[in-house]
Amino acid sequence: MILNLLLAMCSVAAGEVPRSDGSISGVVVNASDGMTPAGGAEVVLRLKLYGQFAPVAQTTADPQGRFCFQDLSVGDGYEYLPGANYQGIHYPGPRIQLTPGRPRASVELAVHDSVARPSPLVIRRHEITVRPEPGVLHVAESMLIANPSSKSYVGQPAHEGDEPVTLRLAVPSDFERLTFEQEFFGRRFSLVDGKLVTSIPWTPGDRELKFTYVLRNTRADRLWERPLDLPCSQVLLSVHAAKPEEVRCNLQPGTIRHSGDQSEVTFQSSGRTLPAGHVIRLELGALPLPWTAYGKWLALLALVVLIAGAGLAMIGPARRARRSSATAGPSSRSSRPAHAASERRPRHARRNRRRGRKAA
Repeated sequence: MILNLLLAMCSVAAGEVPRSDGSISGVVVNASDGMTPAGGAEVVLRLKLYGQFAPVAQTTADPQGRFCFQDLSVGDGYEYLPGANYQGIHYPGPRIQLTPGRPRASVELAVHDSVARPSPLVIRRHEITVRPEPGVLHVAESMLIANPSSKSYVGQPAHEGDEPVTLRLAVPSDFERLTFEQEFFGRRFSLVDGKLVTSIPWTPGDRELKFTYVLRNTRADRLWERPLDLPCSQVLLSVHAAKPEEVRCNLQPGTIRHSGDQSEVTFQSSGRTLPAGHVIRLELGALPLPWTAYGKWLALLALVVLIAGAGLAMIGPARRARRSSATAGPSSRSSRPAHAASERRPRHARRNRRRGRKAA
């Protein structure tokens, strides 16, 4: 009933009356067990609506792994996506478009057994690019992660009740604005204890993981360290630097390419597989810093200038006062008594003369 309602909605949107004689049938097989039938697997049919695939029907594969969806609409506007759920993992099949000339389709949906440990994951190629800018380091990483086994790796929780973990990214814990190239990975990774972790099931085969992040830098030099998340066959590290001779790394040195004021220095692993946890160490040498990095020194210098200016402002008048008192002080002290004596002496003299007269 839900399928018919959604198909009717699509028909109204397309402005046409669809044919309803289409069908999609097939078989679910276990690729971990020699492509044997996976009876009992749940099969889900999705229909593309407004740019997104939405479930419209589901059924269960019989003991021989067979399934069938009938009475499907046929036309250019109908795109279907069948898939099978097996041991908690969804395995999508191919996209199918039923047309008047091809109203029926048959597919094979492959599923895999699951394993919780040990992890079969390896990194076939790990490429890292470090680009310093004033105050920050821009880092871009690309990992080709492979599951070479025939089973899907689902991981196990670190503690009871937690989500299982299949991969941890040991990027520096002080990262900012980490962005995944694919939105799928951005929704499935979370930050736990300073590390990015995910519970994504890793099916057999290769999958590429790309992301970028920013590191704040307030020092003139910096040591960048990156432990490997998985055993890695090949590591390629590229650094953009103004002074390539100051860049050091514990990987083998590669080439140096000059372009204007910047140079690109490359390093690589020695050809042997590096174990998980192996730390890549990169000494970046002199780094460009923003003017704010010198703020505390500028503030200290301004404080010293203010104190010195205030001291000079106080010393100047004091020196002038001492200088004026040194020049004008002695004459004033000698003149005042002399002047006072000159005023008093005539009086004393007159008194003495009077007294002398009386005595005479």
